[in-house]
Amino acid sequence: MTLTSENYYSQDANMAYMSVSQFKAFDRCEAAALATLRGEYYPASSTATLVGGYVDAWFSGELSLFQDQHPEVFKRDGTLKAEYIKAQDIISRMESDELFRLLMSGRKQVIVTGYIAGIPFKGKIDSLLDAETCAEIVRRFPGTRAALGDAARGAIVDQKVMRDLQPVWSDEDHCKLPFVEFYGYDLQGGVYQALEGHDLPFILAVGTKETAIDLTALYVSKADLTAGLYQVEDRAPRYQAIKEGKLLPRRCERCDHCKATRKLSSIIDYRDLVPEDED
Repeated sequence: MTLTSENYYSQDANMAYMSVSQFKAFDRCEAAALATLRGEYYPASSTATLVGGYVDAWFSGELSLFQDQHPEVFKRDGTLKAEYIKAQDIISRMESDELFRLLMSGRKQVIVTGYIAGIPFKGKIDSLLDAETCAEIVRRFPGTRAALGDAARGAIVDQKVMRDLQPVWSDEDHCKLPFVEFYGYDLQGGVYQALEGHDLPFILAVGTKETAIDLTALYVSKADLTAGLYQVEDRAPRYQAIKEGKLLPRRCERCDHCKATRKLSSIIDYRDLVPEDED
């Protein structure tokens, strides 16, 4: 299947290709991920998710498409509802910073495809920088040299909108993790680097939703990208087999899909109920 900007997010494309977001959905709950792919379950979009989506659409030039897909974000006159005005503030803050603008000045929404562990994967790069732009960035901002290198052939830049830049508590690991690891952006970078095929640096251009909007530019080391890719290679074959109907999906029994489809089969002691914030 040939991917275009028009069909990239279609059900057919999602069934034909694995993606990082799809992989992470299977990580959270295999049953919910499969139901979503089949059009049987539609996860609700939170205000936080829609704010990030608006910023993504602005920088990618796909704002009209976003408006068509999410009319709930806008008033009848086309202006943003009050709870989403923060998105425009974040954009203004990002565009006011010279380095941030340069990082986002590459080719927009570049679709890349390839095979990982024998499974077709797809990805969409927010900003694909060429070598000349990287050289100019290093010339203007010497502090970027460690990330981009003296002879970078380009760079993969992914734009993110975060609540803040602080570590996030992980119930699974029983500790706080850097948000890059908690949200799997190291996995994303490993996949994008593999699909793009030129071993380019992976950069995160990040803005926050805080009252005082913060900005940062982060890079993920080659070792961390490789480790992230190994995780994908390890689990993706199972998820692909579930997509193809060869394996039954596991239920997490915690997500909204599992709650809405749970079938009673026993009566339990009330003391055995486990709070949702515990494993």
